[in-house]
Amino acid sequence: MITRPAHQSGKLALGIKAAGGETFLFPTLEIIPSELTEENKEKIQHLQQFDIVIFISPNAVEHGLKQIQNLTTLPENVLLATIGQGSAKTLNNILGKLPDISPQENFNSEGLLATSAMQSVDKKHILIIRGNGGREHLKETLQQRGAIVEYLDVYKRIKPATNTTDLEQYLQNNQIAAIVITSAESLKNLLELTPVKVLSLLLQVPLLLINQRLVKIAKDAKFSGNLFIANEASDDAIIESLKLNNLLS
Repeated sequence: MITRPAHQSGKLALGIKAAGGETFLFPTLEIIPSELTEENKEKIQHLQQFDIVIFISPNAVEHGLKQIQNLTTLPENVLLATIGQGSAKTLNNILGKLPDISPQENFNSEGLLATSAMQSVDKKHILIIRGNGGREHLKETLQQRGAIVEYLDVYKRIKPATNTTDLEQYLQNNQIAAIVITSAESLKNLLELTPVKVLSLLLQVPLLLINQRLVKIAKDAKFSGNLFIANEASDDAIIESLKLNNLLS
């Protein structure tokens, strides 16, 4: 079962099918572009004031670059940073170039903060392009290192209106081998979308997660099945983890 937004599930579903599995798509997030405020338009039109632009996710790359390109062009002197491999690929697909800064392992905020380029950022002006809300760890750590950090919110994550009939049937028939969860909000929405009468069944299903933080959230939510962790959120890493844990042939 894949809980990613509908438009981001296709390649993973095809990969799982190619590896001999079957998929059930149950999006627990929907991504919609944010309307630009006047303040954010100002930030985009004065991108040259920033030393580094960080894209938090593939959605941040896609929606952020679209909004930037509608108003201006990316200054050549601004360094571009991404966290995960999916964001780096999306950047390359759109701009034809890889990010200047990205982790080689640990594809999360901590991994980006560990790169050499993020060590000496005193008085550097950094823009973080993201969706609404999210962790503050990246911004706070960069500020502790002396950077001037601002946000540009370019998309919103909302809980979709979802028909739960198939979910109930799969749970009642014990047909879900694992649920792929790639964000805390996806997990929260899954719990809220699941009908009360099958919630106890949901909590017994193994989860395929992408970091230890999600493991803690799942345990706090009383999931009692196995909690597996992929190296990162990319399709390849998820499929590899499913294979390693005998959830795919």
